[in-house]
Amino acid sequence: MLLANPPRFSWSLARHNQMIECPRKYAYQYYFSHHGWLSSSTELAKQAYRLKKIVTLPLLVGQAVKQAIRNYSFTTNTESIEEHMTAMRNFIDQELRRAYLQTRDHGDDWYHEPNVYTMMLEYYQKGYLADYEIQQTKTSIERCVTSFFRSKTFRELQSIDLIQILPQEAFCSVELNSVKVFVSLDLLYHKPTTNEYIIVNWQTGKQAHDHLTQLALCAFYIQQTYNVPLNVIQIRNEYLYSGGSHTYYVTAKEIDAFHHTIKESLMNMHLYIEHSEYNQPKPLSAFPMKQSTRCKQCVYQELCEKTD
Repeated sequence: MLLANPPRFSWSLARHNQMIECPRKYAYQYYFSHHGWLSSSTELAKQAYRLKKIVTLPLLVGQAVKQAIRNYSFTTNTESIEEHMTAMRNFIDQELRRAYLQTRDHGDDWYHEPNVYTMMLEYYQKGYLADYEIQQTKTSIERCVTSFFRSKTFRELQSIDLIQILPQEAFCSVELNSVKVFVSLDLLYHKPTTNEYIIVNWQTGKQAHDHLTQLALCAFYIQQTYNVPLNVIQIRNEYLYSGGSHTYYVTAKEIDAFHHTIKESLMNMHLYIEHSEYNQPKPLSAFPMKQSTRCKQCVYQELCEKTD
């Protein structure tokens, strides 16, 4: 089955990771859900797109926390830290409550307009949120809010007169080997006195191993965009759930390794493409399913069960 007007080919770390995790999941996410929001699309495209839009509760918490941080103003601080913490908690609570009510009360609306309404995976799978999921969410919110106001980044940005916060789009990109490469930056600021560029990633989940490819991608983007050497680029991961942070400086050798990773990744991605010029994928059957314990938490599980 040929896709009508397939999406333009691009690369991101999320796309790379999904291809490695499961080619079938990769196929649904980046190809066979395309145009699933249109009434004229195939039933497969509609269902794949619908499932693609399902979000997990931890992901919703992370999105709400990051939006609350983006809303925070470092230039107009007349209230106390305690008042700011309360306001941030209230904002996050409101965002999650809105998502929950849409999930609980608008299931039929979501089915027909998944790009408008929210559906939580946990609720979709069992019809309710378990007590432990609610408690974990409350714990995550409290830890993330508290850690933000204790973070190294927050302390630095109190000296806003010495720092320039640089505007960023939701998804930045840079061209590499004629391919658009996407990179996600939560915060970017510049210290004119030292000419340092600091990239901040807010980590709202439990602390995991930092991905070297992600660090190198961020550094490469700043290097290319602002034409600066690697030694003035800091990448700081702020672990809001557990507290603390880690700052990295990426080396030229690590940038070379990053280029090698992307080159190899692109070669593997093109193995699943029938016509490179149009990014036309091979048939769905050419994307194998990887059986693993992750399948139970995969939004596309019901599609795989149909094709088993």
